[in-house]
Amino acid sequence: MLQKLEVRSYTGLPQAGHVGIMQAGTVESNSANIRSALARGLPELVPAPCSHDGTFVVVGSGFSVTGFLDEIREEQQKGRPICAVKGTHDWLLDNGVTPNLFVSVEPRSRPLRHVSQDTIYLLASRCSQDLFDQLKDAKVILWHSWSPEKECDEFLKLKKFAIGGGPTSGLRAINLGYVLGFRKFVLYGFDSCLAPDQDTKRFTGEKVGGAMKLDVWVNGKRFWCNGALADQANQFQELYKAMGDITIEAKGDGLIANIIAQRKRMGMRT
Repeated sequence: MLQKLEVRSYTGLPQAGHVGIMQAGTVESNSANIRSALARGLPELVPAPCSHDGTFVVVGSGFSVTGFLDEIREEQQKGRPICAVKGTHDWLLDNGVTPNLFVSVEPRSRPLRHVSQDTIYLLASRCSQDLFDQLKDAKVILWHSWSPEKECDEFLKLKKFAIGGGPTSGLRAINLGYVLGFRKFVLYGFDSCLAPDQDTKRFTGEKVGGAMKLDVWVNGKRFWCNGALADQANQFQELYKAMGDITIEAKGDGLIANIIAQRKRMGMRT
């Protein structure tokens, strides 16, 4: 059995019960060591739930995603984790691509058609209880989605870390990837605008119907959005302010891809 150590007061110690120690090195020399180590360009220790090559691939539900199936498959063959957002999970599995990760912040009851034992399900605590029940035998990792709403009081009381980053599961997937240590992102199905018919908003053929539509001009091109898509495009640009070392590539010719193209044209970081 370990015995409890008794600490007594000796000359040079501040007071009884406290042991004074001196840290090796000085602030100046340790800081110099840190700068030198960083300058070596060595890989840094980062957490990740799956193997990867440093690039995080997020597959969203935009209308353009179906045109990139072969490319998404090639991304996985390169050793890059495929993160499916909501409905693209079932579409990928239907087409022979097993997503490494799945992300959702959806509080409504929207069950999946498939459950994969080879997929890690990253579920926000605000997700529907039905989804948690459906995935009870799957690999689930829980996280907390920050928002300014009162719902956050529950996990704040429990002193839980919450991840912010915009109103959509797609944007939260990027923030999750960043927290997991990824800095380079490739996005598929992140159109954040309506299809050329100015009515279709998702690859499933879902329409906006009679909802209000906004026309947005970016990079010399006109795009049509509903309110949620336009807001996502605005929130997307905030990523660059919060993540100083992030690099993002968006496939297709949607609003997000053209925001990145416009930033590049203006000499801004992409």
